[in-house]
Amino acid sequence: MKPFLVDLRTHAWRTAGARYNASRRLKRREWVATSSLALLSALSIAVAFGQKVYAKTASPLDDYLSVVAMGLGVLLLVISLLEWGAAYGARAQELFTNAELLTNFQRKLALKLVALDRGTVVSLEEVESLRLEYEVLKDRCTSNHHPIDDALFRAEKRLDPTFRVGQSPGGAVQMGMLRACCVHVEWLVAELWFFGLIWILVICALVYAFSLR
Repeated sequence: MKPFLVDLRTHAWRTAGARYNASRRLKRREWVATSSLALLSALSIAVAFGQKVYAKTASPLDDYLSVVAMGLGVLLLVISLLEWGAAYGARAQELFTNAELLTNFQRKLALKLVALDRGTVVSLEEVESLRLEYEVLKDRCTSNHHPIDDALFRAEKRLDPTFRVGQSPGGAVQMGMLRACCVHVEWLVAELWFFGLIWILVICALVYAFSLR
């Protein structure tokens, strides 16, 4: 019974850790989206003001800034609808709450393992009940974490015996330092590349406008 309970506790530990990471990732996406939308809104006003002050009527710069202003307006509308539909904030909170429940379940299993070490008998029915409880808790969350969230958890805990060869304290680590650093970078940019691409396009469009003066 003990090896099964140890394995079940490890699964609960990894799932909780991955969902904590997923919650953090989605909260960062929500913050970046809100900040970008605010800045793009201010930028669209600045473009309209610059067009009025610096561009001569019917000049190439005037026509180009009209297109840029219209493009920014459409971009703001599309991004706002996409972010609203994705509901990153609500999903992040749901994942965090589920991770907390899984953490409490993991502690419950830890007490069961201590009881086993002290000679307490745990029946097959109790073990099956614990397994079903884990499945119910895991499936209660409608949003699941991504593989990169679990990879980050393994990178953060790579020195733990669980993630060493043979699952022993003296075993070789399965994930090297370089790979762990790459996972951290990949996790950081997982939700930022979209807005990074948008800002590159916007900056290039503005730089081109200066060449038309």
